[in-house]
Amino acid sequence: MQAHLEFQTDRLLLRALNRVDAIALRDAIRDSSDTISPWLDWCHDGFDDLDSEAWINRSRQGWLTGTSYELAAFDLETGALVGCVYISSIDKVANLANLGYWIASCHQGRGFAIETTEVAATLAFSHLLLTRLELVMDPANLASIRIAEKLGASFECKARNRYMYDGEAKEGLVYSLIPSDFGL
Repeated sequence: MQAHLEFQTDRLLLRALNRVDAIALRDAIRDSSDTISPWLDWCHDGFDDLDSEAWINRSRQGWLTGTSYELAAFDLETGALVGCVYISSIDKVANLANLGYWIASCHQGRGFAIETTEVAATLAFSHLLLTRLELVMDPANLASIRIAEKLGASFECKARNRYMYDGEAKEGLVYSLIPSDFGL
């Protein structure tokens, strides 16, 4: 799939990250460490320029190799980086992937997580022809649980050692989406 694809909603432009986004990415992650770092260990207030550049390089590499697809979401009115949504851990044998996202603290609570994940799920089902997406979250991450429920994802289980956080295996809630959840 081409990394130059763009998707637009009423409020957002979603596209692959580019080098010109490094400062906006750095600032959004740094400024959001209080709300994101409890759930995603890469998010910390010391996230610097090198971290940002490495992030963008990994994201671009994922597009090139077809191993992951990350879309940065930008506010159409202001151009501000709202957050990112990604299709990762693609398992071509099982035809499934992980659906993840983060929204910058200053943009949380405005429905952007739903908007971005709907775009990514449509991309996964319509373009990548995946048959399953999993959303995995910490049982204490109430905001992500609400997002999964609003998306219409089905809760499947509480899984032991389901994801890693800071080098430690953690219990995770597993929700799933399939194409018919989106009328596809």
